[in-house]
Amino acid sequence: MLDQSDLPLAPPYERYAPAYDASGQVRFALLVHTYLRELLTHHPVAGQRALDIACGTGTLALLLNHTGWQVTGVDASPAMLAQARAKLRSARRRDALTFVQADMRELAGAVPAGAFDLATCTYDSLNYLPTTDELAACFAGVATALTPGGLYVADMNTRHFLEYEWGACSVREQDGYVQIERSSFDATIAANTMLLTGFVGDDMTGYLRFDECHIEYCYPPELVTALLEAAGLHVEACYDSFTLSPPGPRAQRIFWVARKGA
Repeated sequence: MLDQSDLPLAPPYERYAPAYDASGQVRFALLVHTYLRELLTHHPVAGQRALDIACGTGTLALLLNHTGWQVTGVDASPAMLAQARAKLRSARRRDALTFVQADMRELAGAVPAGAFDLATCTYDSLNYLPTTDELAACFAGVATALTPGGLYVADMNTRHFLEYEWGACSVREQDGYVQIERSSFDATIAANTMLLTGFVGDDMTGYLRFDECHIEYCYPPELVTALLEAAGLHVEACYDSFTLSPPGPRAQRIFWVARKGA
């Protein structure tokens, strides 16, 4: 395991939030939006009311809004939501885009029941939940929020990716920002710990450093499927990342498509 004892760690995404989009993370939301359009041709929904869980800086929510959806974005991080709300001025339909601070494990009460035709939870947000009970609580909240026949689309990083393919160290450099990621997999807890160090500034005035710790837990696909079914979300398909193919043993990311019963 990586040594965190001497690091003044900020809560995940608190200091990272202002640099999040500029660091290139926005690209994943663009991929998801394109992929969702394909998925919905195979798994259609009746309406256009969407709930984006762990919405982050709101890029996917904004893209859905631009294509006609009424969207509610939910995230636990005030810093990430501040970035999302700053984007409201570019929304095509501002009255159809709302951001709410709430934990994905406590959706009941934070969003109205039976109010959404589509719920999404992407970019391995579910991997941040450390226990089976917390996954189950999230899925139960999703089932409550969806209208009968509503669809849930969510992804998770696989154990294969977290253990074997997430590099031990990577560096990203661009104007005004440098990011260093150091990762280590712990088989005893089936989790990858990533220490994120960022430097924000410039060569003339200097750089401000921040450190965050991100831990992603892995779960067997069959367990995730069982938890979804137990919550009343019937799994229609599991796909290898951004494809319509079933996941193989070396899949890096799995998308689940599950529907609330009528």
